Amino acid sequence: METPSHILYADLKAFGHISNRDAAMILLSPTASANGMPIRGRAGTDRTFLSRDIVHARPGRYGTEAFNSFPRSAQQLENLILSHLREAGSGPAQFDRHYRGQAADSMRNAIARFGQDGNLYQNALDRIWAAKQLGDGEKSHLGFMLFVATGCLGDPRVSIGIVDAYSRACYADGLHTMETRIGSERPSSAAAEDDVCLGILRIDNGEARLPVYPLSLEPEGTIIGALAPGAQDVTAVGSDVSARHARIWRSHGTWWLQGLHSTNGTTLVSGDTREVTVVEPPQSQREPGREYGPVRISNSDVLRLGASTEFLVMRIAGEKS
Repeated sequence: METPSHILYADLKAFGHISNRDAAMILLSPTASANGMPIRGRAGTDRTFLSRDIVHARPGRYGTEAFNSFPRSAQQLENLILSHLREAGSGPAQFDRHYRGQAADSMRNAIARFGQDGNLYQNALDRIWAAKQLGDGEKSHLGFMLFVATGCLGDPRVSIGIVDAYSRACYADGLHTMETRIGSERPSSAAAEDDVCLGILRIDNGEARLPVYPLSLEPEGTIIGALAPGAQDVTAVGSDVSARHARIWRSHGTWWLQGLHSTNGTTLVSGDTREVTVVEPPQSQREPGREYGPVRISNSDVLRLGASTEFLVMRIAGEKS
């Protein structure tokens, strides 16, 4: 099974013409050790170790302490790849297309194969390329850094944090949500839900997109958002959905939905009456200092997050508590 690490090294070799050994020497920290032996030194002299323990390392095998600074090592690798592309008569445009397209798809699939959330990777990449405050070269560098860090660590959550922190430090801004406008809504109230288990199903252009996401029965509930980190959170969302957009939870047999100060707001369409309730207006339309309380949700309601994302609420089988 191809690990995220293998996807990284295979890509650097095939697309960037960088050998596994040379890539490892750039990526690995000279001070890190495993079982009392320096990782980088051993990778440079032991081809079996390099292949088995570095190139094909499983996610979580090494933490951030095993690697050099990702901004610095990503820049070194990027320079080598761009030099090769220029020699071949190409350049930054091909670099951009590759790490937004084929390479991103491969990394996202590798993450998913090992139980991680591939949507997190894609959502972060989409946010990078939608950032109006960044130039094309800056976006390209952040996207490649995300690819490199995710390949090394196998954990998109940690990788996104690294890229976001770097973007804030160097460009004075992090990964934000694209702002859109939501059409007019008519306030209403949602019907109460019986003590049942619920799930949500993504609706895209009027068509259902599996899977159905069960809503957590734990007290903290389920977070819907582009970068929501929890195992039971839902990240299958559009690019104008905030990192932590809305929360759904059950209390005493009733299900509740509340906005989490999202950029583009949340509305609820009643499955019974088709009336629309504003759960939380877009940021630009909120009244200063006002808190928008939770709204009850029921089977057959439709959640609208921003302008791009809809979920159908539905009853599912599950253990009641």
